[in-house]
Amino acid sequence: MWKFLEPNNLLFLTLPTLIVVSIFLKKKKTTPILLMLTDPKSILKNLSKSTRLVFGLFFLGYLAIFILMAVVFSRPMRIKSWIQKWTEGVDIVFALDVSESMEASDLTPSRIIAAKAVIKDFVTHRPDDRIGLVIFGGESILKSPLTRDFDFLLSQVEDVRLRELKQGTAIGNGLANGIARLRQSESKNKILILLTDGDSNVGAINPVTAAHLARQEGIKIYSIGIGQQDRVLVPIYSYDIKGQRGPLLTQIPSYLNPELLKQISAITNGKAYMARDTGMLNRILKDIDAIEKTKIKLLPMSKKEEFFLIPALIATFGLFFLIILQETRFQRRRLNGI
Repeated sequence: MWKFLEPNNLLFLTLPTLIVVSIFLKKKKTTPILLMLTDPKSILKNLSKSTRLVFGLFFLGYLAIFILMAVVFSRPMRIKSWIQKWTEGVDIVFALDVSESMEASDLTPSRIIAAKAVIKDFVTHRPDDRIGLVIFGGESILKSPLTRDFDFLLSQVEDVRLRELKQGTAIGNGLANGIARLRQSESKNKILILLTDGDSNVGAINPVTAAHLARQEGIKIYSIGIGQQDRVLVPIYSYDIKGQRGPLLTQIPSYLNPELLKQISAITNGKAYMARDTGMLNRILKDIDAIEKTKIKLLPMSKKEEFFLIPALIATFGLFFLIILQETRFQRRRLNGI
């Protein structure tokens, strides 16, 4: 947007406007004597056609310079306006259980596939946050550090496979790994989302101890227990007499410990959930998404740039050029009227 800082100075334009209007109203050949800066008395009354043309061009030149100076004194400026987006993001780490029981089919099509699907959906709705992923079974490893490179993160989520770690459910190790990723974060909001279908049965770190460590680091834990409470079908891979590997369905009891998950979350002022089916798991992640909202502020910004220098230089050099021409190249024509 363009504007003038001193718009009242544009009133100087009334003078050249009146001169131009008076010339056109008189409808006669008028020599603008007032615009010739040197020895105007020597200008002859009877001028040749070419001399009148030269005087007309000089008149237009001085008129343009006067207009430019009026613009300069009015201080033209351009104002650039925009909206600056300020975000206070949330740093989030998923701790995903990849123990063998996560292949149970009480969630459609299986616990692990349903968990991966809701994680990917959650990630795509948090463009301003950094998100990481750790997995755990009998041990815990990092799959993705905190990142906004969601293409990489989603590929790592998709790459999660069961039976790639030692068997067991080391919830404490998974939490500790996630806490280590969040510890160096400078974000004011740090959360860890635990997804598991079992009770802690291995690992060197007690889940409750890990929860107290999370509280010291300002990390909030949301615990999600996955699966039914009764016995569930889980494929157990075996080899037939021909040495070919194939799945064998067997029923196993649910080892989920809701009380432990509630205790872990309560220590960190978080919340515990139980996802008995795929729909419930999806709703739980949406609930967490709504609770842990990224703070976004839209700040109106503007920048002012003054543009008086360019027209001032043009007017100065233009005036200098006209005076030089008038006193050199066209001096004889001005004095003799030829």
